[in-house]
Amino acid sequence: MQSGAPGDDLRQAAKASSLRSRLLLVIAAAALFWLLREAYPVLMPAVTALLLALGVWPLVAAIRDRVPRPMRWLGPMAGSLLVLAILIAFFAGVGFAARSVYRLARDIGPQLGARLENLPLALPGPFGAGAGGAREEGLAIGSQLASSALTLLNLTASTLGGIVLILFLMLLMLTEAPSFHAKLRSISDRRRDAQVWRDIGRSVGAKFRAYFITRLLLGVLSGLLYAGFLMVSGVDYVLLWGLLTVLLSFIPTVGSLISGTLPTIYVFVTRDPATALMVGAGLLVIEQVIGNFVDPRIMGRRLAISPLAVLLALVFWTLLWGVAGALLAVPLTVLVTAVMIHFERFRPVALLLTDYEDLEELERFGDTA
Repeated sequence: MQSGAPGDDLRQAAKASSLRSRLLLVIAAAALFWLLREAYPVLMPAVTALLLALGVWPLVAAIRDRVPRPMRWLGPMAGSLLVLAILIAFFAGVGFAARSVYRLARDIGPQLGARLENLPLALPGPFGAGAGGAREEGLAIGSQLASSALTLLNLTASTLGGIVLILFLMLLMLTEAPSFHAKLRSISDRRRDAQVWRDIGRSVGAKFRAYFITRLLLGVLSGLLYAGFLMVSGVDYVLLWGLLTVLLSFIPTVGSLISGTLPTIYVFVTRDPATALMVGAGLLVIEQVIGNFVDPRIMGRRLAISPLAVLLALVFWTLLWGVAGALLAVPLTVLVTAVMIHFERFRPVALLLTDYEDLEELERFGDTA
């Protein structure tokens, strides 16, 4: 009986060690989540500035290589001005859309309640009992839409300080990039270590540019299709719905849902349920074609990030950083994947985040820039 005791002790010790390792992993994950959440005021601007700096670096490097040494500051300045112009255009569009949605939501609340009252079916459950409940529900929906739009409008106005901080950090990163690479090369034990980080930066920058340009073009395509269909259907505010589609296309999955729901609600209020159903079905068809056929083929070739990974990243970063996290979900996933690809220990995890099925394809993906 005693001869089996050492083996039992070893198995028990192994189980205890495995349990401790899992417990430590859970504690480390919880600590990392807490740290990322609490450090949001510092990490979010820094990460955004890093992604933008990597994205505009080819422009900066091209200017630096073509001007005299005393004028090399023109490179970082040009990159910063380009990013500033993009951010101004983006937030101007967000501000215009938020103001328009706020006014519409404030006006259609009573009309939405009246429309719900006139539906041929009684509205039990969430709409309350009878016509009074329907009217209250309509007012509540309109009030919620107006509140959300007003919150977004206030958020847009309050991000001015954040934009200034991001631009300042990005300008510093672009200015210090050449000397930082030299420092990294001097403190690395091997020259290859510095080259690895340089390759990571080049890869992330290329994929971030590919993501932004492709996402913008697909958003414009969706916006034009939405606007064209709504114009043919005789719906008002076509420019607003098209602009919303372009802006919300940068939020994976959820953005297309919102951009299709808002004009459908508007048509339901201003026209009739049958027309609203037709408009909603038409927008759904457009979204399905773009989202399930065009988008995966184009974005898959450029980024090769798994749709499941994108959805999980959207949930994770939105929980952490709110709207900013939703906008940064895909770029951050690309960043994490690009870093993991260059380190053999983490390549299996990187493989799970992509659409590839073997490590050889993954390595070729990591080498593309």
